[in-house]
Amino acid sequence: MTVNTIKIELMCNGRTLVMGPNEDIDITKVTGLESSELEISTSDNALVDGVSVDGKKISKRPIHIEAKFKKNKNNPENRAAVIKFFNPKYTGKALITNMGISRNINYELEGWTFAEQQNLDARLGIIVDLMCPDPYMLNVDNFGKNMAHYTAQFHFPWHSLAKRATNKKDYPEQARGLMLGGMITGYRTLHKEVVLANDGDVPTGLQIQFVAKRGTVKNPKITNVKTGQYMRVYCDMVAGDILLVDTNERHQVIELNGKNYYNHIDRKSEPFELEVGENYLEYDADENYTNLDVNLYYRPKYLGV
Repeated sequence: MTVNTIKIELMCNGRTLVMGPNEDIDITKVTGLESSELEISTSDNALVDGVSVDGKKISKRPIHIEAKFKKNKNNPENRAAVIKFFNPKYTGKALITNMGISRNINYELEGWTFAEQQNLDARLGIIVDLMCPDPYMLNVDNFGKNMAHYTAQFHFPWHSLAKRATNKKDYPEQARGLMLGGMITGYRTLHKEVVLANDGDVPTGLQIQFVAKRGTVKNPKITNVKTGQYMRVYCDMVAGDILLVDTNERHQVIELNGKNYYNHIDRKSEPFELEVGENYLEYDADENYTNLDVNLYYRPKYLGV
């Protein structure tokens, strides 16, 4: 017997509607989770057989959902709650879990209605059509990494002596190496290169957060080692400054301390993406790159779930 494993959680304007196993609403039909529409642009030559493919584009994703409440006990309350939830003025987010894999995607409400009922006491059914402008399903986790981080040396269990030992041979065996004067409690990793793995189906954008932790930094830069593409911003940073560079399509921004700073970009910069597989990135600055923390955030994109 096939068991329905699909769970859909719609979130919009501070409200949530959940459908699927162990919920008040059963999903009876759903389409659009596996793939989106594909547009293929072609050109024709009257003297050559066939056509030439000029480009391919994944179009918006339509998702169609049909569901039904398991009980009719609270029909009036459920009806009012559903009407209030499906407000077309707001953009929503769908969290979809299928066979143990979860993905999310933003949507616009294209239309909805209650299913036809035999009588007013029948269980309520819902028919919903969603339109997702960005067709890709996103990983529910936002992966992140600091290219210049501290590695802890100080850890527990921590052993203390009743009185100070004057000879290291007087230390008990379990405390040796932990009680010496001038001990290092952590060290800063200054590798300028990092490997980021994109396990998605297509390239994805990247958020780079340059943080001046101490002193000054001049003109921070990050480079895709494989392609040679880079993002560089002409900027004199001081301690506490945060420079955000976002290379995601339709959301490419550069902000310094929350304010638009895009006009300070190096004109040869290219908003590169993380290709599928391993990506090698390297950061630098014209002056004092060691004063930087460089935080990288990205979400893999998938064709379906």
